[in-house]
Amino acid sequence: MFNRIRSAATIVSGSFSADEKGSVMPTFVMALLPVLALAGSAVDYTHVTNVRTSLQVSLDAALLAGAQDGSTDWTNVALNSFNANVQVNGASVATPTFALDANRAYTGSSSATVPMNFLRLLGLSSVNVAAQGTATMKQKSGNYYCVMALNPTAQAALQLTGNSSITITAPKCVLQVNSKDIAAVTMNGNTTIKSVENCFVGQLQKVGNATIKPAPDAKCKPIPDPFASYPRPAVGACDFTNFKASGNKTMTLQPGVYCGGMNFSGPVNVKFAPGLYVIKDGVITETGGSFTGNGVTFFLTGLGASVQMSGLANWHLVAPAAGAAGMPGFAIFLDQNGPSGLPATSSLIAGQAVLYFEGIVYLPGQDVSVTGNAQEDAPSPYTSYIGDTLRFVGNAELIINNDTSLTEVPIPTALYVQTNGSLAMTR
Repeated sequence: MFNRIRSAATIVSGSFSADEKGSVMPTFVMALLPVLALAGSAVDYTHVTNVRTSLQVSLDAALLAGAQDGSTDWTNVALNSFNANVQVNGASVATPTFALDANRAYTGSSSATVPMNFLRLLGLSSVNVAAQGTATMKQKSGNYYCVMALNPTAQAALQLTGNSSITITAPKCVLQVNSKDIAAVTMNGNTTIKSVENCFVGQLQKVGNATIKPAPDAKCKPIPDPFASYPRPAVGACDFTNFKASGNKTMTLQPGVYCGGMNFSGPVNVKFAPGLYVIKDGVITETGGSFTGNGVTFFLTGLGASVQMSGLANWHLVAPAAGAAGMPGFAIFLDQNGPSGLPATSSLIAGQAVLYFEGIVYLPGQDVSVTGNAQEDAPSPYTSYIGDTLRFVGNAELIINNDTSLTEVPIPTALYVQTNGSLAMTR
């Protein structure tokens, strides 16, 4: 730094150095230069501080605006807020980045390059500054999404049909349908929806004796996929390849990587030991049997991944509790962007006897059909179905009758409804 100041001094006092009689003036200039350097540095430092402060304040305001909006358009809301508030002051400000994390917190970062004035003479042309922030919307009601259809435009994104009845009733359950279609939700037959809130971006069409309570929210916004950023488990080498079981057999399966899927046929009796079952590049298929598991997650990933459960089958799966092996809260989790290929476009979950899932069935990007052809005598205390589009079809009775006080399976933070919550800012 001293060498840079001395070089600047040579430039400023060069005309004086040729005249020895004026030696007092160069001495004065040399003495003054450190003072000027400090003053100039203070001016540049103040400029940098002002830009950094504006950057942070504008980013915080943007994240709060985005969290308050909470819709699939929240990043645009945040960006517009940022651009309206940031004070450039000659700085070059990069476009900020925004994202939702695994807990549905709203994160962002921004940066700027601040040009120097006096310090440019000393070889420092600019200074880079940055800001980061996280905003959360803390829910108050305890309501959560028990049915979510994520497709933004599909007709019949949520479809309920039944010759007898399909009942969705739960005190904390919210039904969310993102589609803006004029027939985003269709109810045909003796179907029934009873929840704490029905948030349909588009419109509802009813035929027959269909009933819904409460009436759909007239100001519903589309909600981002709550688990788009949820951490996926690492997938190791294959433990099993093209696994098959058939006939009148009883077996206990262990967690692992099942490449090529699982295929069951006939009256097999299968118990799944607790843990994570990775279904890679394949499908879970069955045409009958009995399937039970406590503390079990099926993680589907890779080419053609899906679920095709049908036939005269009994399913009774309970997702892992908090801290257990597997993916706590999830009975089935589909990785929509698996490294070895895209999953199938649809899944079928059909139980002609018992269809019991305690936990989340998460199948994004897929058309998911859930059928029950006989009354379910033991409906789960906690079930959430999430897909691109959802079809509940039943010839007798299919029930979602949640009472989360009766389960140890955790509800992930990202699944809670944030509407009318309290905003908080962290860094």
